[in-house]
Amino acid sequence: MPSVLLAVVLFAGSTTYAAEPEANRQPKQFAIVYNHGYAGDNLPTDKEQFEALVKSAKAAHFNVILCQYETWRAEICKKHDMKIFVDLLVPAHHIYKATDAAKKLCESLKDNDTVYGYHLWSDNITDATVAGRTRDVKNVHEWDPNHLAYIGTTYMNRVNRVEGMDVFGYYDFHWKRGGHWGHLDKAMATAQAKKIGFLRYDDAASGIVGKGNPNRVGYTYATSTPFGLKGYIYHFAADMIDKKTFALTPLGEDLKKVNERFASVGDELMKLGVPIAVFSTAITKTAKNDAVPAAVPAGLSGIKKDGWFQIIAGEVIVGLFADDMKRDVFVFANHNPYESQNVELFLDAKVKGVEFFDRSAKKWVPLKQDAKTVTFKVEDHGVELVRVTR
Repeated sequence: MPSVLLAVVLFAGSTTYAAEPEANRQPKQFAIVYNHGYAGDNLPTDKEQFEALVKSAKAAHFNVILCQYETWRAEICKKHDMKIFVDLLVPAHHIYKATDAAKKLCESLKDNDTVYGYHLWSDNITDATVAGRTRDVKNVHEWDPNHLAYIGTTYMNRVNRVEGMDVFGYYDFHWKRGGHWGHLDKAMATAQAKKIGFLRYDDAASGIVGKGNPNRVGYTYATSTPFGLKGYIYHFAADMIDKKTFALTPLGEDLKKVNERFASVGDELMKLGVPIAVFSTAITKTAKNDAVPAAVPAGLSGIKKDGWFQIIAGEVIVGLFADDMKRDVFVFANHNPYESQNVELFLDAKVKGVEFFDRSAKKWVPLKQDAKTVTFKVEDHGVELVRVTR
C-alpha cells in the first residue's frame, strides 16, 4: 500500500460587529506562510533579490509570503504562484496608525487575486484591545470585502471575543512552553463557534536542525490538523533562507520536508469545515518517545466504546469532519513524532465504503475492508485522511 498523508465592534459604545463569515473571504488554500517578521519591511527591497527569495520559498513548498505590499512584489509573487499576506502593521499601511493609507491600499486590492488576506494583529489580546481589533476587522471588510482579515494572539487568549474575523491564529511554542492540547481545545471551540479555521504560529526549530527537527515541527502541525488547522506560520526569528545567497539554509531544508507533506494534501483539507469532534487513543509513548503507562493524554477525549468506529491498533489522534456531501472524513495524526503507526480502524455494518487520500497520486482510492476493519499507516509526524460513506 502506498505511503499516504492525511492529511486570523466598533470601538466606542455598545455597538458590536457580528458579521457572519462570508464564503468569498474564506481562505481557498492551506496556507504555508513564509515569514521573516511583521510590523516592518523586513524582506529585500531589490527586485532581483526578492525574486530569488521567492524562488527558494516556493521550492520549499511555501505558498504565501507575509510582507509589506508593493505592486512589484505582487507581480513577482504572481509569476511564481505565491500569495501575499498583506501586513497591515507596517508603518506605511498601519491598520490604525495610518488608517487613510491602509484604506487606500485595501480598496485598491479588492480584485487582486495575488492577495491571501490581511494580517492585522499577532500579539497578546487584552480586555482593553478586543474592541480595537474588532474595529480593525470591520474597517478592512468595508475597504475590501473580498479578502480575509486575520487576528492572531498568544496562548489562545481572548481572540474568541474579537468579532467578524475570517481566520484567527495563535502561538505557544509548546515544545518549550507546554500547553499544546489545552490551546488546541480552545482553538477548536473558537473555530466551531465562529465557523472559521485557524492558523498556528510556531517555532521553526523545535529540535536539532538536520536531525529530529522536522519530526518535532511536523508533529506540531500534524496534531493540530484534526482540530481544524488551515495553515501555519513559522516564527520569524528562524533563518530559513540565507540572507546573501537566498538559498535554503539547513533549517530551510528541514522545513521543506515538513511543508511537502501538507502541500500535497492541503487542497483536500480546505474542503473540510470545522471538526465535529476530536478523539484520542491511549498512548504508551510521549511525544518525546518516552515510555508511559497506557492512557489517553490529559485534556483529550477517548473514543466511546459503543461508537460506530473504534481504533483497534495505533496510537493516534483523530478529528471527525463532514464534507460537502455529508460523508464522514477522519483526519488521523500520529501521537509519536518518531515512529510510524500501523492503524487498524473498525467500522460498523452501516458503512458502505471507505477511501483514503493517496498524496502521491493526489486522489482518493478505495480502502479494502476486511471483517469490518481497514488498516493503513500514519507516518511519523504525519497525518492520514480517510473518507467513509454510510
